[in-house]
Amino acid sequence: MKMLIKKIYTRFWFYLFWLFPLQDKVVFSSFSGKRYGDNPKYISDELLSLHPNIKQVWLYKEKFEMNEKIMQAKWGSILMIYHLATSKVWVDSHTKPEWVIKRKKQFFIETWHGGLGMKKIEGDAQEKLEKDIVKRTKHNSLLTDLLISNSDWLTSIYKRAFWYNGKILECGYPKNDILFQNQKHLEIRRKVQNYYNLNENTSILLYAPTFRDQNNQNYGISLEQIEEMLNKEEKENWIVAYRLHPLMEKNDTLGKENNKKIINMTKYPDIQELIIASDILITDYSSCIFDFAMLKKPGFIFANDLEKYEQERGLYFDLRTLPFPFSKTTEELITNILSFQKETYLKELEKYFEKMGLKENGNATSTIVQIIADKINKV
Repeated sequence: MKMLIKKIYTRFWFYLFWLFPLQDKVVFSSFSGKRYGDNPKYISDELLSLHPNIKQVWLYKEKFEMNEKIMQAKWGSILMIYHLATSKVWVDSHTKPEWVIKRKKQFFIETWHGGLGMKKIEGDAQEKLEKDIVKRTKHNSLLTDLLISNSDWLTSIYKRAFWYNGKILECGYPKNDILFQNQKHLEIRRKVQNYYNLNENTSILLYAPTFRDQNNQNYGISLEQIEEMLNKEEKENWIVAYRLHPLMEKNDTLGKENNKKIINMTKYPDIQELIIASDILITDYSSCIFDFAMLKKPGFIFANDLEKYEQERGLYFDLRTLPFPFSKTTEELITNILSFQKETYLKELEKYFEKMGLKENGNATSTIVQIIADKINKV
C-alpha cells in the first residue's frame, strides 16, 4: 500500500512536469544519490569539460562538493522529479526506483558499476534477493536505452540477469579510463598521500571488502598482523588502509585498534584514485580487484566466509581458479604476500582477461560523452 501511494503521488508530479519541454540537460545519479562517483562522475567531468553549455544535475542524499556550474537536487524531492521529467538524458550506475517513469524522447544510459564481478547479481541471484529488488531491476531495464559493458562475459550476464533485450555498448567502463592515463598516476598518488598526511615514500596496502549481510560482519582478517609483517619484512614504510562498502560504513568493525598505521579510507570520494595510489589490494568478493589488476599490481583474495557467502549470495567463479592468490586465514594471506610471484601472476591475468573478452581501452568516457551530445542535439 505504501509503495502504491508513493507511485500515485510521484506520477502526478511526473505527468505535471511533462507539460514542460525537454531541456538540454543531463541528470546524473550514483547509488541512489549516496555517491558523487563511479562511472557517472567520470562522464560528468568530461561532459563539463567538452560541452559546458549542456546543463547537469546531480541527485544527492547529502550535498556533494562539486563544480559550482553543476546543479544538485535532493533524492526523492519534487525538484528531483522535475529535473528527471525535463532532461533529455539520464545517466546512472544503479537502478532507478519503480516510481520513476520516462518520456518517449528521453534517453537513459545505465552504466552499472560491477565490471568483472564475482558475486551473482539480480536475476542470477533471484531466489536469494528480496522481491522488491527484482521488481526494481525489471522496471529499470524497461527504462534503459543503452547499457555499458566492459567485456563479452559481462554482456552475457546483463542480458540474463537484468532481463534486458536492449542495446549494449562494449566500450569499457568510464571509471577505468584513468587507469590507462599513466601520466596522471603520480599526481593522484601524491593527492591521496597528502589527503591522509602521508610521506611520499609511504606504500599503501588497501583492504576493500564488499557488502555482506548485517548479521555477518566478521571479516576475519587481522590488519594489525599484516601491517606488522609489511614493516618488518619490507624495506619501505607501509601503512594498511581499508575501505568499506557504502552500506557497511555505519558498522565499522575493523577500526577498533588504536594503530596509526591502519587508516580508514572509506570516506575518500573516489575508489579509483585509491586503487591508483595503492601498491597492494586485498578484497573478498569485490570487482575492484579486476580494476586494480589492470595496473598489473598484486591483488589478493581473502574470503574467510566463502562457503557462507556462496550459500547466501552465490558466486560466478570458484575463487581459487582466479589469477589472485586465495586465502581464508590471515596467516595464509601473509604467506601469499611474501611468496608472490609477479611473472606468473601477470601471465595468468593476461589469459584471464582474454578469456573474459575484456574491452577496456581508455576511451569509454569520450565515447559516451559523444553519444550524450548527439542525443542532446537531436531531440
